[in-house]
Amino acid sequence: MHPLKALEFRLGALHAASFTSHGIYLPFFPLWLQSKALSPTVIGFVVAIPIIVRILATAPLLSLADRSFGARRLLLASHLGQLIGFPLFLLVDNGILIMALVALVAIAQSCIIPGNDLVSTNAVQKHPGLNYGRIRGAGSVAFFVANIVGGYLVGAFGPDVVIVALALIPILGISATLIAVPKEVPEPADPDDPPRRNAPAKLSGILWLVLVAGAVTQASHGALNAFGSIYWRSTGFSDEVIGYFWAAGVIAEILVFIYLGRHVGRTSGVGLILLGSAAAVIRFTIMSLEPGAEVMVVLQTMHSLSFAATHIGTMAALAALAPMTARGRAQGIFGSLSALAIAASTIVSGMIYAQAGAGVFAAMAPLGAIGFLLMLVVVRLQKTQPQRAGSGG
Repeated sequence: MHPLKALEFRLGALHAASFTSHGIYLPFFPLWLQSKALSPTVIGFVVAIPIIVRILATAPLLSLADRSFGARRLLLASHLGQLIGFPLFLLVDNGILIMALVALVAIAQSCIIPGNDLVSTNAVQKHPGLNYGRIRGAGSVAFFVANIVGGYLVGAFGPDVVIVALALIPILGISATLIAVPKEVPEPADPDDPPRRNAPAKLSGILWLVLVAGAVTQASHGALNAFGSIYWRSTGFSDEVIGYFWAAGVIAEILVFIYLGRHVGRTSGVGLILLGSAAAVIRFTIMSLEPGAEVMVVLQTMHSLSFAATHIGTMAALAALAPMTARGRAQGIFGSLSALAIAASTIVSGMIYAQAGAGVFAAMAPLGAIGFLLMLVVVRLQKTQPQRAGSGG
């Protein structure tokens, strides 16, 4: 196998291992919580804990990747934390203890996906023949497969199988990290400039605008993630049709990752974020009008733009605009900003859905509009303040 193809395969395995875990955790961990006779209110608190942890922990933990600790050790420690933490769930029934364990495991979880993106975007920039989209698309495929397999496992063995699976999957993550992430080699010190060597690199104003635009555009999916299935069922769509709606979005997302992912490491990604934010405005405005199944399928395929194109564009911007010595910090800041924005939009959508029903989707459209306007500002600033790729200022 060609060396670049082999590297692409290894990095794809890194994402696949991580998203296999998320593909089990996100849809099925609440079922395990329910099996412990926790009330819906307590389950709501437990599900919210990882979001709060991501807001607080992602940026400082990812900054460790810029230091001697490095991305490889950070990812290994994160997978090891899950390997140790998840089996402990089988020993507890008390809601308070479950909350404490969820918080501890969430610290480990918070580093993994942004850490994988950091490693992958660095590799793409170092090896231009790599395609970030194919690498990241492997994660989406794994998530999709894990959703299906997880459903069969829970049906056959009951909710405790969720914890068993989550306890074993980190072994895949550790293995993939060992084969895909190189050991960091410290750069030689510059004796002529010690103060500059120790000072943290600044992130440019343009990069900050891009990170905020990407985060608020991703937050426009808050109502869909929380109430999409509930809304569709309330309007008479069967569970099978609802499954097709979600599948359409995932399949379209994977295709866009494959075909547009080559922009990472080659462009600043600004055009993709503009496209994704505009798609979010159109998608959620039309969704609020309660369209039929055919139109809804089309709107779901627009997930490939509102989510995937925005994500690819943001990764491209991080690769192009973040200083080499602050890549981890920049990636972590984006992770924290996204978690904060998504948490806020999800909470607000709950308040709005109770009063407005499908109108909640229209309430998400302004978030896409904010992202679009911020990117127009970025375009204008880039014309007047052109930057070197990776200069960060």
